Parts: sequence; C-alpha cells; structure tokens
Amino acid sequence: MTKKFLQILSVFILVVGGGWGLLMYYFIPEWWFAAYPVIPLTFLLIGLLEIFLVHRRGGNGHKVLNSMLIQRLIRWGIVLTVLILLIKMAQPPRVSFIVSFMMMYMIYAVIEIVFVSRIVKKKDAKDK
Repeated sequence: MTKKFLQILSVFILVVGGGWGLLMYYFIPEWWFAAYPVIPLTFLLIGLLEIFLVHRRGGNGHKVLNSMLIQRLIRWGIVLTVLILLIKMAQPPRVSFIVSFMMMYMIYAVIEIVFVSRIVKKKDAKDK
C-alpha cells in the first residue's frame, strides 16, 4: 500500500507541479519564478518522510497516533521553513506563490486523506 501511495503521490505531484510550472513559464510569465520547482519537491520530500515514519513505527493504535502527530509536526516544520526561505531568498510574485503552494498542499492533502482512509478501512475489515 505504501509503495502504491509513493507512486501515486510522485506521479500527481510531478505531473501537476510540472504542468503548472510549464503553464506559468510559457503562458503566464509574470507569475513564473525560478525557485518554483522547490514547491513540488517539498511535498515529494514530505511524502517520502511520512512513508518512512509509517514504516518505521507501524504497530498498534498508540504508535500509529504518535507517528501521525510526529508527521504533522515535521510536515508543518518543513512547510514553514520552505515558505520562509522562499519568501526571503527568491522573493516570488505573491499571487503565483500563494496559488502554487496552496494548490500543491491541497493535492497532497487529498491524496493523503484517500490513502489513510483506505488503510483504516482495510484495518477495520481485518479486525472484524
């Protein structure tokens, strides 16, 4: 299941992130900023870290809950660090930066929700 999550996450982030980047670069050049590729790569990195933590923790409900809490803290730490660094160093156009970052975050969140709900349903079916 985690291998499938990694594949789908990678494809979605690279296709959507790459497609959005190309769209900005060719059709909305005033929105393009050179540091844009950092945004999709950030969410790919977060996905890899979360998969690593899930595999590392595994186990019963308490371990899974602790792992999820740690994942959230790490995710927000990485997101805030990248946001601050990009704003300070790259000084991207505000609208395109906000749209790009939020779009990638929403895509990541939807993919994560779908997979977590599948894992929970599978576990519930197994427990019955």
